Amino acid sequence: MEKSGKLNIAGPFLDDGDLRGIFIFNVTSIEEDKALVDQDPAVKSGRLSIDIHPWMSPKGVSLQ
Repeated sequence: MEKSGKLNIAGPFLDDGDLRGIFIFNVTSIEEDKALVDQDPAVKSGRLSIDIHPWMSPKGVSLQ
């Protein structure tokens, strides 16, 4: 997903709360987002579930 340019950030949360981690995707629809997340082995196995929240950042913001 990273090589395709669709995955911007992924990683676990370290506070052992109910939310386990985050993916931030560069996609144009919730359907595209869900299709990507559904490829995750932990989601496929049912170990983790997902919540999708549309989000945007200001133009020009970059992590690099």
